[in-house]
Amino acid sequence: MFLSVCDDSGFLSVILLARNILDIISIVVPIILIIMLSIELSKIVMGNTDKQVPAVIKSATSKVIAAVAIFFIPTLVNLLLSMLNVTKFSATACWNNANATTIAEFKAVEEARKIQEKEELGKASEEAKKERDRVAEIREEARKENEKKAEEERKKNENKNGGIMLGDVVYYNQCDPSFGSRLYYASCGSICSCGCGPTSAAIIASTFLGAEGHHPVDAVAWICSHGGCTASGTVAQTNADYLKSLGLNVSQQYSYSANRQFLMDQMATGKYLAIILVHNNTRRNIFTSGGHFFVITGVKNGEFTIAQPSRPAQNNQTWPLSAFDGDAVNYYLVEKP
Repeated sequence: MFLSVCDDSGFLSVILLARNILDIISIVVPIILIIMLSIELSKIVMGNTDKQVPAVIKSATSKVIAAVAIFFIPTLVNLLLSMLNVTKFSATACWNNANATTIAEFKAVEEARKIQEKEELGKASEEAKKERDRVAEIREEARKENEKKAEEERKKNENKNGGIMLGDVVYYNQCDPSFGSRLYYASCGSICSCGCGPTSAAIIASTFLGAEGHHPVDAVAWICSHGGCTASGTVAQTNADYLKSLGLNVSQQYSYSANRQFLMDQMATGKYLAIILVHNNTRRNIFTSGGHFFVITGVKNGEFTIAQPSRPAQNNQTWPLSAFDGDAVNYYLVEKP
């Protein structure tokens, strides 16, 4: 205990103050007592006191004893502290260390320790920063590696016509930079804006017949040349007509609301792809904010899988019949050749 206390310059400063006060008392008080004694003795000599000589002598003796006792108080304190020693870090050492020189030395040591702590803290902060930078670098390398692998996977799955393999389905994004900005119809806009119908038809054609010659641009050209492109999008029947022109077996147009379970049953056989038309009648904006075509590719765990030409993130989900209720209008089944 004394080791930590006696090394503290603040504590030693308090002890030094107490020592100084004690030294002042041990000098001043005896002087005062001696002066008082001298005055009383002078009165006796001069006969100016009514006190009896024995009483004066008794009082003088008391003052002498008190003066001597007070004078030796610092010595008695040192003796008492030495008697209280319990370890080599003694109370006497604390008392003796309470001087200006030692306090100055301890202050210098404390200041040096603070500087060292700041330096160590600075080094720790620097090391922490280096560690953070290292972790950030590892994360960045991992991100780049993931992007590289994703790009390699994309290129691996990309056919020469730009389609991406979505399982067994050749998928096209109608906003693909390689063709999405091409004109669909003058009063409607680009393929990205209005070409969901031909893009969905191209997905089915490329999946069943191969991508060569069945690109969305090819589908747009055929459908528009046969009157299927309008200011509001694509006429549903011309999507079916385009697929029929390629020799595919396309069903009649089915009303979704009247044949929703039939669609589920047929898709569950694995023999068909379906091109479906939806409108945002319920204002849920699930598949579109207006009118939209996309492809139903199959059934997984009782829910539809889809190839969505405008919202590719939805391709990774499955969709129950209820997701289509109120918005789905009609559909065509296209049989695998």
